[in-house]
Amino acid sequence: MKKIKYKKYLCVFLFALFQSVLLCGCASNQDEVTMALLNTKTTETQSEEMTAVSFLEKELALETSQIYIYVCGAVELPGVYCLEEGSRLYEAIALAGGLSIDADENCLNMARQIVDGEQIVILTQAEAALQKEAGTYRFPMDENTSATATQGSSLVNINTATVAELTTVSGIGESRAQAIVAYREKNGSFGSIEEIKKVDGIKEGLFSKIKDKITT
Repeated sequence: MKKIKYKKYLCVFLFALFQSVLLCGCASNQDEVTMALLNTKTTETQSEEMTAVSFLEKELALETSQIYIYVCGAVELPGVYCLEEGSRLYEAIALAGGLSIDADENCLNMARQIVDGEQIVILTQAEAALQKEAGTYRFPMDENTSATATQGSSLVNINTATVAELTTVSGIGESRAQAIVAYREKNGSFGSIEEIKKVDGIKEGLFSKIKDKITT
């Protein structure tokens, strides 16, 4: 009888031990599965972050290789256009719909490079004729002779600039620009930048604002 009870207890003990081992094994497997899932999720997150960073780097590289210019005057579609850095004048004019029928092509250097922030003013034949009469015609108009401010550093020549070019100077609107051109046509070239104060509407206050942006 004692042997039977002993065997019974032994069986119960062995069964309990087996269950404990089985439960521990399941828990261990569950932990391994959980860790594997966490590692997979972490890898996916890192991959997504790297993809996002790579995309932003490409976008920044693209932005820095582009320039914006303003084409106006005798073109079919005046406006602001975006081109690749190092583009030429003929490409900018093509984006603006090409030259209008009355454009003066002789004042253009189609092969010159354009720069970011540049304003490109295309003269009409009538405007070119007036400049020739006044002795202010430029041939060809390029980055070395243009009166348009380039990259925010060039000075506007008040003896050669057109109305459109004069209005690029902060403080000079179209009416004042027309007055400057009219004064120049009547009295000849300005001897100094101070002489611009003789033009109607340009007093000492305005002159102090524009004197560092103009030249003769």
